Amino acid sequence: MVGSLWLAVLLPVAFMPVVYLLGRQMGGRVAWVAALPLVYTTLSLVRLMPVVSGAPVAEYLEWLPGVRFGFYLDGLSLPIAALVAFLSVVAIIYSAEEMGCRIPEMYGGENPRAHATYYAVMLAYAASMVGVVLSTNLFQFYMFFELMIIPSYMLINVYGSGEKEKTALSYLLWSIVGAVIFFTGVLMAYGVTGSYEITSLAQLGGTRYAGVVTALFVVGMGVKLAMLGVHFWQPAAYAEAPTAVSALLSPAMSGLAAYSMARMLLPVSGALQSVYTPALAWGLATMVYGGLMALSENDVKRMLAYSSMSQMGYIFIGVASANALGATGGMLHYITHAFGKAALFFCAGVIIQRTGVRDIRELGGLASKMPLTATVFLLGALNLAGIPPTVGYPSKMMVFMGALGPGVVGGDPVQFTLGLVALVSTALTVAYTTWAMRRIFFGPLPEHLNGVRDAPALMGVAMALVAGLSLLLGVYPRPVFDLVAEAVSNLVV
Repeated sequence: MVGSLWLAVLLPVAFMPVVYLLGRQMGGRVAWVAALPLVYTTLSLVRLMPVVSGAPVAEYLEWLPGVRFGFYLDGLSLPIAALVAFLSVVAIIYSAEEMGCRIPEMYGGENPRAHATYYAVMLAYAASMVGVVLSTNLFQFYMFFELMIIPSYMLINVYGSGEKEKTALSYLLWSIVGAVIFFTGVLMAYGVTGSYEITSLAQLGGTRYAGVVTALFVVGMGVKLAMLGVHFWQPAAYAEAPTAVSALLSPAMSGLAAYSMARMLLPVSGALQSVYTPALAWGLATMVYGGLMALSENDVKRMLAYSSMSQMGYIFIGVASANALGATGGMLHYITHAFGKAALFFCAGVIIQRTGVRDIRELGGLASKMPLTATVFLLGALNLAGIPPTVGYPSKMMVFMGALGPGVVGGDPVQFTLGLVALVSTALTVAYTTWAMRRIFFGPLPEHLNGVRDAPALMGVAMALVAGLSLLLGVYPRPVFDLVAEAVSNLVV
Protein backbone atom coordinates (compact mmCIF):
# COMPACT_ATOMS: atom_id res chain seq x y z
CA MET A 1 0.00 0.00 0.00
CA VAL A 2 1.27 3.45 -0.88
CA GLY A 3 0.01 6.03 1.58
CA SER A 4 0.96 8.87 3.86
CA LEU A 5 4.41 7.55 4.81
CA TRP A 6 5.47 7.27 1.18
CA LEU A 7 4.16 10.77 0.55
CA ALA A 8 6.04 12.09 3.59
CA VAL A 9 9.32 10.81 2.11
CA LEU A 10 8.71 11.37 -1.61
CA LEU A 11 6.98 14.78 -1.54
CA PRO A 12 10.27 16.63 -0.82
CA VAL A 13 11.84 14.72 -3.73
CA ALA A 14 8.95 15.69 -6.03
CA PHE A 15 9.43 19.33 -5.03
CA MET A 16 13.11 19.35 -6.06
CA PRO A 17 12.58 20.32 -9.73
CA VAL A 18 9.89 22.81 -8.69
CA VAL A 19 12.26 24.46 -6.23
CA TYR A 20 15.10 24.50 -8.74
CA LEU A 21 13.04 26.06 -11.54
CA LEU A 22 11.39 28.62 -9.26
CA GLY A 23 14.70 29.36 -7.56
CA ARG A 24 16.25 30.50 -10.83
CA GLN A 25 13.62 33.24 -10.87
CA MET A 26 13.05 33.89 -7.16
CA GLY A 27 16.59 33.56 -5.80
CA GLY A 28 16.79 33.21 -2.01
CA ARG A 29 13.03 33.62 -1.56
CA VAL A 30 12.60 30.07 -2.85
CA ALA A 31 13.54 28.91 0.65
CA TRP A 32 9.90 29.29 1.64
CA VAL A 33 8.81 27.02 -1.22
CA ALA A 34 11.44 24.46 -0.21
CA ALA A 35 10.16 24.45 3.38
CA LEU A 36 6.59 23.54 2.39
CA PRO A 37 7.03 19.79 1.68
CA LEU A 38 9.14 19.38 4.82
CA VAL A 39 6.47 21.12 6.89
CA TYR A 40 4.00 18.61 5.45
CA THR A 41 6.34 15.72 6.31
CA THR A 42 6.75 16.95 9.87
CA LEU A 43 3.05 17.50 10.45
CA SER A 44 2.04 14.20 8.83
CA LEU A 45 4.40 12.31 11.13
CA VAL A 46 3.32 14.17 14.27
CA ARG A 47 -0.32 13.58 13.31
CA LEU A 48 0.30 9.83 13.49
CA MET A 49 1.57 9.95 17.08
CA PRO A 50 -1.79 8.93 18.67
CA VAL A 51 -2.11 6.10 16.14
CA VAL A 52 1.43 4.78 16.63
CA SER A 53 1.00 4.74 20.41
CA GLY A 54 -1.63 2.05 19.84
CA ALA A 55 -0.11 0.09 16.96
CA PRO A 56 2.70 0.64 14.43
CA VAL A 57 1.91 1.93 10.93
CA ALA A 58 3.39 0.03 7.99
CA GLU A 59 3.15 0.59 4.22
CA TYR A 60 4.71 -1.79 1.68
CA LEU A 61 5.32 -1.84 -2.05
CA GLU A 62 6.45 -4.96 -3.96
CA TRP A 63 9.59 -4.12 -5.91
CA LEU A 64 11.10 -7.43 -7.06
CA PRO A 65 10.10 -11.04 -6.37
CA GLY A 66 11.07 -11.64 -2.75
CA VAL A 67 12.05 -8.01 -2.21
CA ARG A 68 9.58 -5.42 -1.00
CA PHE A 69 10.20 -1.84 0.01
CA GLY A 70 8.33 -0.47 2.93
CA PHE A 71 8.11 2.26 5.53
CA TYR A 72 7.46 1.47 9.18
CA LEU A 73 6.47 3.89 11.90
CA ASP A 74 6.53 2.88 15.55
CA GLY A 75 7.42 4.48 18.86
CA LEU A 76 11.13 4.44 17.99
CA SER A 77 11.08 5.65 14.39
CA LEU A 78 8.33 8.27 14.84
CA PRO A 79 10.15 10.72 17.14
CA ILE A 80 13.42 10.31 15.21
CA ALA A 81 11.81 10.86 11.78
CA ALA A 82 9.74 13.80 13.03
CA LEU A 83 12.86 15.31 14.61
CA VAL A 84 14.85 15.01 11.37
CA ALA A 85 12.03 16.58 9.35
CA PHE A 86 11.55 19.38 11.87
CA LEU A 87 15.26 20.19 12.02
CA SER A 88 15.33 20.25 8.22
CA VAL A 89 12.55 22.86 8.20
CA VAL A 90 14.41 24.94 10.79
CA ALA A 91 17.67 24.58 8.84
CA ILE A 92 15.98 25.94 5.70
CA ILE A 93 14.56 28.90 7.68
CA TYR A 94 18.07 29.56 8.99
CA SER A 95 19.52 29.13 5.48
CA ALA A 96 17.28 31.87 4.09
CA GLU A 97 19.39 34.35 6.04
CA GLU A 98 22.71 32.49 5.94
CA MET A 99 22.71 31.81 2.20
CA GLY A 100 21.39 35.32 1.56
CA CYS A 101 24.80 36.52 2.77
CA ARG A 102 26.97 33.56 1.82
CA ILE A 103 26.08 33.20 -1.87
CA PRO A 104 26.72 36.88 -2.79
CA GLU A 105 30.10 36.59 -1.03
CA MET A 106 30.95 33.43 -2.98
CA TYR A 107 29.94 34.73 -6.41
CA GLY A 108 30.55 38.46 -6.03
CA GLY A 109 26.85 39.21 -6.31
CA GLU A 110 23.46 37.53 -6.38
CA ASN A 111 23.32 34.15 -8.14
CA PRO A 112 19.76 32.79 -8.34
CA ARG A 113 20.96 29.47 -9.74
CA ALA A 114 23.12 28.91 -6.65
CA HIS A 115 20.09 29.45 -4.41
CA ALA A 116 18.01 27.11 -6.57
CA THR A 117 20.61 24.34 -6.41
CA TYR A 118 21.19 24.72 -2.66
CA TYR A 119 17.54 24.32 -1.67
CA ALA A 120 16.86 21.52 -4.14
CA VAL A 121 19.81 19.56 -2.73
CA MET A 122 18.66 20.29 0.83
CA LEU A 123 15.33 18.63 0.00
CA ALA A 124 17.15 15.53 -1.27
CA TYR A 125 19.22 15.46 1.90
CA ALA A 126 16.20 15.71 4.19
CA ALA A 127 14.19 13.10 2.26
CA SER A 128 17.07 10.60 2.36
CA MET A 129 17.41 10.97 6.14
CA VAL A 130 13.70 10.40 6.74
CA GLY A 131 13.88 7.43 4.35
CA VAL A 132 16.66 5.87 6.42
CA VAL A 133 14.60 6.09 9.61
CA LEU A 134 11.45 4.56 8.11
CA SER A 135 13.06 1.79 6.02
CA THR A 136 11.99 -1.80 6.67
CA ASN A 137 14.38 -3.48 4.26
CA LEU A 138 18.18 -3.65 4.54
CA PHE A 139 18.67 -3.06 0.82
CA GLN A 140 16.34 -0.06 0.94
CA PHE A 141 18.04 1.18 4.09
CA TYR A 142 21.44 0.96 2.43
CA MET A 143 20.12 2.82 -0.63
CA PHE A 144 18.82 5.73 1.47
CA PHE A 145 21.95 5.67 3.64
CA GLU A 146 24.13 6.04 0.55
CA LEU A 147 21.83 8.73 -0.88
CA MET A 148 22.46 10.80 2.25
CA ILE A 149 26.12 11.01 1.34
CA ILE A 150 25.61 12.57 -2.12
CA PRO A 151 23.66 15.75 -1.23
CA SER A 152 25.66 16.33 1.96
CA TYR A 153 28.90 15.98 -0.04
CA MET A 154 27.61 18.51 -2.59
CA LEU A 155 26.57 20.99 0.11
CA ILE A 156 30.02 20.88 1.72
CA ASN A 157 31.95 20.86 -1.56
CA VAL A 158 30.09 23.80 -3.15
CA TYR A 159 28.79 25.93 -0.28
CA GLY A 160 31.38 25.23 2.43
CA SER A 161 34.32 27.36 3.51
CA GLY A 162 38.06 26.90 3.90
CA GLU A 163 39.46 23.80 2.18
CA LYS A 164 35.96 22.70 1.28
CA GLU A 165 36.87 20.43 -1.67
CA LYS A 166 39.45 18.50 0.36
CA THR A 167 37.11 18.31 3.34
CA ALA A 168 34.19 17.09 1.23
CA LEU A 169 36.34 14.42 -0.45
CA SER A 170 37.55 13.12 2.92
CA TYR A 171 33.96 13.02 4.15
CA LEU A 172 32.86 11.13 1.02
CA LEU A 173 35.64 8.53 1.17
CA TRP A 174 35.19 7.78 4.86
CA SER A 175 31.43 7.52 4.39
CA ILE A 176 31.98 4.96 1.66
CA VAL A 177 34.35 2.98 3.89
CA GLY A 178 31.71 2.79 6.61
CA ALA A 179 29.01 1.86 4.09
CA VAL A 180 31.11 -0.96 2.60
CA ILE A 181 31.80 -2.46 6.03
CA PHE A 182 28.12 -2.24 6.92
CA PHE A 183 26.97 -3.74 3.61
CA THR A 184 29.36 -6.67 4.09
CA GLY A 185 27.40 -7.41 7.25
CA VAL A 186 24.13 -7.04 5.30
CA LEU A 187 25.23 -9.64 2.73
CA MET A 188 26.33 -12.02 5.47
CA ALA A 189 23.01 -11.58 7.27
CA TYR A 190 21.15 -12.28 4.01
CA GLY A 191 23.19 -15.43 3.51
CA VAL A 192 22.04 -16.70 6.92
CA THR A 193 18.42 -15.52 6.96
CA GLY A 194 17.56 -15.50 3.24
CA SER A 195 15.83 -12.15 3.65
CA TYR A 196 16.66 -8.45 3.52
CA GLU A 197 13.87 -7.57 5.95
CA ILE A 198 15.19 -5.86 9.08
CA THR A 199 12.85 -7.94 11.22
CA SER A 200 14.58 -11.09 9.89
CA LEU A 201 17.80 -10.11 11.68
CA ALA A 202 16.33 -11.63 14.84
CA GLN A 203 16.93 -15.03 13.21
CA LEU A 204 20.68 -14.45 13.61
CA GLY A 205 20.36 -14.96 17.37
CA GLY A 206 22.20 -18.09 18.44
CA THR A 207 23.95 -18.63 15.10
CA ARG A 208 27.72 -18.61 14.78
CA TYR A 209 27.52 -15.61 12.44
CA ALA A 210 25.68 -13.34 14.87
CA GLY A 211 28.85 -11.96 16.46
CA VAL A 212 30.55 -11.25 13.11
CA VAL A 213 27.47 -9.50 11.66
CA THR A 214 27.12 -7.47 14.85
CA ALA A 215 30.77 -6.41 14.73
CA LEU A 216 30.49 -5.38 11.06
CA PHE A 217 27.36 -3.34 11.76
CA VAL A 218 28.93 -1.69 14.81
CA VAL A 219 32.18 -0.76 13.03
CA GLY A 220 30.40 0.38 9.85
CA MET A 221 28.05 2.59 11.83
CA GLY A 222 30.95 3.66 14.03
CA VAL A 223 32.46 5.45 11.02
CA LYS A 224 29.26 7.45 10.56
CA LEU A 225 29.17 8.15 14.30
CA ALA A 226 32.78 9.42 14.12
CA MET A 227 33.98 7.05 16.82
CA LEU A 228 37.61 7.36 17.86
CA GLY A 229 39.96 5.96 15.21
CA VAL A 230 37.46 6.40 12.37
CA HIS A 231 36.66 10.04 13.13
CA PHE A 232 39.21 11.78 10.91
CA TRP A 233 36.63 13.13 8.47
CA GLN A 234 34.44 14.70 11.12
CA PRO A 235 36.04 17.86 12.63
CA ALA A 236 36.71 19.52 9.27
CA ALA A 237 33.37 18.45 7.74
CA TYR A 238 31.34 19.94 10.58
CA ALA A 239 33.52 23.04 10.76
CA GLU A 240 33.64 23.88 7.06
CA ALA A 241 30.07 23.01 6.05
CA PRO A 242 27.49 25.80 5.93
CA THR A 243 26.12 26.26 9.45
CA ALA A 244 22.62 25.00 8.57
CA VAL A 245 24.21 21.86 7.09
CA SER A 246 26.41 21.42 10.19
CA ALA A 247 23.23 21.52 12.26
CA LEU A 248 21.95 18.54 10.24
CA LEU A 249 25.24 16.66 9.84
CA SER A 250 25.94 16.58 13.55
CA PRO A 251 22.67 16.02 15.38
CA ALA A 252 20.56 14.45 12.67
CA MET A 253 22.57 12.42 10.17
CA SER A 254 25.40 11.02 12.33
CA GLY A 255 22.98 10.00 15.05
CA LEU A 256 21.02 7.93 12.54
CA ALA A 257 23.83 5.39 12.74
CA ALA A 258 23.03 4.88 16.43
CA TYR A 259 19.32 4.63 15.63
CA SER A 260 20.16 1.98 13.04
CA MET A 261 22.17 0.00 15.58
CA ALA A 262 19.22 0.06 17.96
CA ARG A 263 16.75 -0.98 15.26
CA MET A 264 18.89 -3.79 13.85
CA LEU A 265 20.96 -5.13 16.74
CA LEU A 266 18.72 -5.00 19.79
CA PRO A 267 16.75 -8.00 18.47
CA VAL A 268 20.05 -9.94 18.66
CA SER A 269 21.01 -8.40 21.98
CA GLY A 270 22.87 -11.55 23.01
CA ALA A 271 25.39 -10.96 20.23
CA LEU A 272 25.56 -7.27 21.11
CA GLN A 273 26.22 -8.09 24.76
CA SER A 274 29.09 -10.35 23.68
CA VAL A 275 30.96 -7.30 22.34
CA TYR A 276 29.78 -4.94 25.07
CA THR A 277 33.06 -4.60 26.97
CA PRO A 278 35.13 -3.49 23.93
CA ALA A 279 32.19 -1.36 22.74
CA LEU A 280 31.99 0.35 26.14
CA ALA A 281 35.74 0.99 26.06
CA TRP A 282 35.45 2.40 22.52
CA GLY A 283 32.57 4.64 23.52
CA LEU A 284 34.41 5.85 26.62
CA ALA A 285 37.58 6.61 24.63
CA THR A 286 35.50 8.56 22.10
CA MET A 287 33.79 10.54 24.86
CA VAL A 288 37.04 11.46 26.57
CA TYR A 289 39.02 12.23 23.40
CA GLY A 290 36.24 14.34 21.92
CA GLY A 291 35.76 16.20 25.20
CA LEU A 292 39.48 16.95 25.61
CA MET A 293 39.78 18.14 22.02
CA ALA A 294 36.70 20.37 22.44
CA LEU A 295 38.25 21.82 25.60
CA SER A 296 41.49 22.66 23.78
CA GLU A 297 39.96 23.96 20.52
CA ASN A 298 39.81 27.68 19.74
CA ASP A 299 37.82 27.58 16.50
CA VAL A 300 34.17 27.83 17.60
CA LYS A 301 32.82 25.41 14.98
CA ARG A 302 35.63 22.88 15.39
CA MET A 303 35.01 22.99 19.14
CA LEU A 304 31.39 22.04 18.50
CA ALA A 305 32.52 19.34 16.05
CA TYR A 306 34.65 17.62 18.70
CA SER A 307 31.80 18.09 21.15
CA SER A 308 29.56 16.14 18.74
CA MET A 309 32.11 13.35 18.63
CA SER A 310 32.08 13.17 22.43
CA GLN A 311 28.27 13.14 22.60
CA MET A 312 28.07 10.34 20.06
CA GLY A 313 30.08 8.27 22.53
CA TYR A 314 27.24 8.59 25.04
CA ILE A 315 24.65 7.46 22.50
CA PHE A 316 26.88 4.58 21.41
CA ILE A 317 27.36 3.12 24.89
CA GLY A 318 23.65 3.48 25.62
CA VAL A 319 22.70 1.38 22.59
CA ALA A 320 25.64 -1.03 23.02
CA SER A 321 24.51 -1.83 26.58
CA ALA A 322 21.85 -3.99 24.87
CA ASN A 323 19.34 -3.43 27.65
CA ALA A 324 16.08 -1.51 27.46
CA LEU A 325 17.10 1.20 29.91
CA GLY A 326 20.43 2.03 28.27
CA ALA A 327 19.11 1.86 24.70
CA THR A 328 16.11 4.04 25.59
CA GLY A 329 18.50 6.54 27.16
CA GLY A 330 20.70 6.42 24.05
CA MET A 331 17.77 7.20 21.76
CA LEU A 332 16.57 9.98 24.07
CA HIS A 333 20.11 11.37 24.08
CA TYR A 334 19.95 11.35 20.27
CA ILE A 335 17.03 13.76 20.60
CA THR A 336 18.86 15.71 23.32
CA HIS A 337 21.94 16.05 21.17
CA ALA A 338 19.91 17.04 18.12
CA PHE A 339 18.25 19.99 19.84
CA GLY A 340 21.29 21.04 21.86
CA LYS A 341 23.83 20.82 19.08
CA ALA A 342 21.56 22.43 16.48
CA ALA A 343 21.09 25.36 18.85
CA LEU A 344 24.85 25.65 19.42
CA PHE A 345 25.74 25.46 15.72
CA PHE A 346 23.09 28.07 14.91
CA CYS A 347 24.61 30.34 17.56
CA ALA A 348 28.10 29.75 16.16
CA GLY A 349 26.89 30.71 12.69
CA VAL A 350 25.38 33.94 14.01
CA ILE A 351 28.58 34.79 15.87
CA ILE A 352 30.72 34.19 12.79
CA GLN A 353 28.40 36.16 10.52
CA ARG A 354 28.02 39.13 12.88
CA THR A 355 31.65 39.37 14.02
CA GLY A 356 33.59 37.83 11.13
CA VAL A 357 35.57 35.91 13.78
CA ARG A 358 35.84 32.16 14.38
CA ASP A 359 38.65 32.22 16.93
CA ILE A 360 37.22 32.15 20.47
CA ARG A 361 40.31 33.99 21.75
CA GLU A 362 39.27 37.07 19.78
CA LEU A 363 35.76 37.12 21.24
CA GLY A 364 34.34 38.11 24.60
CA GLY A 365 31.66 40.18 26.28
CA LEU A 366 29.07 39.45 23.60
CA ALA A 367 26.21 38.77 26.05
CA SER A 368 25.44 42.49 26.23
CA LYS A 369 25.39 42.80 22.44
CA MET A 370 23.77 39.44 21.60
CA PRO A 371 21.40 38.50 24.46
CA LEU A 372 19.27 36.09 22.40
CA THR A 373 22.32 34.26 21.05
CA ALA A 374 23.82 34.07 24.55
CA THR A 375 20.58 32.66 26.00
CA VAL A 376 20.21 30.01 23.29
CA PHE A 377 23.89 29.07 23.62
CA LEU A 378 23.40 28.62 27.36
CA LEU A 379 20.35 26.39 26.86
CA GLY A 380 22.25 24.30 24.30
CA ALA A 381 25.19 23.96 26.68
CA LEU A 382 22.91 22.91 29.57
CA ASN A 383 21.29 20.37 27.28
CA LEU A 384 24.58 18.70 26.36
CA ALA A 385 25.81 18.79 29.94
CA GLY A 386 22.62 17.06 31.13
CA ILE A 387 21.56 19.78 33.56
CA PRO A 388 17.86 20.25 34.44
CA PRO A 389 15.45 21.46 33.22
CA THR A 390 16.66 20.46 29.75
CA VAL A 391 15.93 17.04 28.23
CA GLY A 392 19.65 16.21 28.50
CA TYR A 393 19.22 15.34 32.18
CA PRO A 394 16.90 12.30 31.90
CA SER A 395 18.62 11.00 28.77
CA LYS A 396 22.12 10.97 30.29
CA MET A 397 20.82 9.51 33.55
CA MET A 398 19.28 6.58 31.67
CA VAL A 399 22.38 6.05 29.52
CA PHE A 400 24.58 5.69 32.59
CA MET A 401 22.11 3.49 34.46
CA GLY A 402 22.09 1.21 31.44
CA ALA A 403 25.88 1.36 31.01
CA LEU A 404 26.62 0.62 34.67
CA GLY A 405 23.88 -2.00 34.99
CA PRO A 406 25.59 -4.92 33.19
CA GLY A 407 28.70 -4.50 35.35
CA VAL A 408 26.66 -4.40 38.57
CA VAL A 409 24.30 -7.27 37.73
CA GLY A 410 26.90 -9.46 36.08
CA GLY A 411 29.61 -8.65 38.58
CA ASP A 412 32.08 -7.76 35.82
CA PRO A 413 34.60 -5.35 37.42
CA VAL A 414 35.93 -4.21 34.02
CA GLN A 415 32.48 -3.21 32.74
CA PHE A 416 31.61 -1.54 36.02
CA THR A 417 34.88 0.42 36.09
CA LEU A 418 34.52 1.56 32.48
CA GLY A 419 30.94 2.65 33.12
CA LEU A 420 31.97 4.55 36.25
CA VAL A 421 34.78 6.32 34.41
CA ALA A 422 32.30 7.25 31.67
CA LEU A 423 30.03 8.76 34.32
CA VAL A 424 32.87 10.83 35.79
CA SER A 425 33.92 11.96 32.30
CA THR A 426 30.71 13.98 31.98
CA ALA A 427 32.64 16.70 33.81
CA LEU A 428 34.41 17.31 30.49
CA THR A 429 31.10 18.33 28.87
CA VAL A 430 30.46 20.84 31.63
CA ALA A 431 34.04 22.08 31.31
CA TYR A 432 34.16 22.77 27.58
CA THR A 433 30.64 24.22 27.35
CA THR A 434 31.03 26.60 30.30
CA TRP A 435 34.58 27.55 29.24
CA ALA A 436 33.35 28.42 25.74
CA MET A 437 30.40 30.34 27.19
CA ARG A 438 32.73 32.32 29.45
CA ARG A 439 35.19 33.24 26.71
CA ILE A 440 32.60 34.15 24.07
CA PHE A 441 29.91 35.97 26.01
CA PHE A 442 31.48 37.33 29.19
CA GLY A 443 34.50 39.33 30.21
CA PRO A 444 35.57 42.58 28.53
CA LEU A 445 34.18 43.37 25.09
CA PRO A 446 36.98 43.78 22.52
CA GLU A 447 36.95 47.16 20.84
CA HIS A 448 36.51 45.68 17.37
CA LEU A 449 33.17 44.14 18.48
CA ASN A 450 31.52 47.36 19.67
CA GLY A 451 29.19 47.53 16.68
CA VAL A 452 28.04 43.89 16.78
CA ARG A 453 24.30 43.20 16.66
CA ASP A 454 22.26 40.17 17.67
CA ALA A 455 20.95 37.49 15.31
CA PRO A 456 18.94 38.51 12.24
CA ALA A 457 15.21 37.78 12.51
CA LEU A 458 15.10 34.43 10.67
CA MET A 459 18.21 33.08 12.37
CA GLY A 460 16.74 34.17 15.69
CA VAL A 461 13.49 32.32 14.95
CA ALA A 462 15.39 29.12 14.08
CA MET A 463 17.47 29.36 17.26
CA ALA A 464 14.44 30.05 19.44
CA LEU A 465 12.52 27.09 17.99
CA VAL A 466 15.15 24.47 18.80
CA ALA A 467 15.99 25.96 22.20
CA GLY A 468 12.31 26.27 23.16
CA LEU A 469 11.48 22.68 22.23
CA SER A 470 14.53 21.45 24.10
CA LEU A 471 13.30 23.21 27.23
CA LEU A 472 9.73 21.97 26.74
CA LEU A 473 10.86 18.35 26.40
CA GLY A 474 13.05 18.74 29.48
CA VAL A 475 10.10 19.91 31.56
CA TYR A 476 7.72 17.25 30.18
CA PRO A 477 9.49 14.42 28.29
CA ARG A 478 6.72 11.89 28.91
CA PRO A 479 5.11 11.77 25.42
CA VAL A 480 8.40 11.00 23.68
CA PHE A 481 9.76 8.88 26.53
CA ASP A 482 6.74 6.57 26.59
CA LEU A 483 6.89 5.97 22.83
CA VAL A 484 10.62 5.23 22.77
CA ALA A 485 10.65 3.12 25.94
CA GLU A 486 7.84 0.85 24.73
CA ALA A 487 9.37 0.39 21.26
CA VAL A 488 12.85 -0.37 22.64
CA SER A 489 11.42 -2.84 25.18
CA ASN A 490 9.75 -4.71 22.31
CA LEU A 491 13.05 -4.88 20.39
CA VAL A 492 15.25 -6.16 23.22
CA VAL A 493 15.15 -9.95 23.56
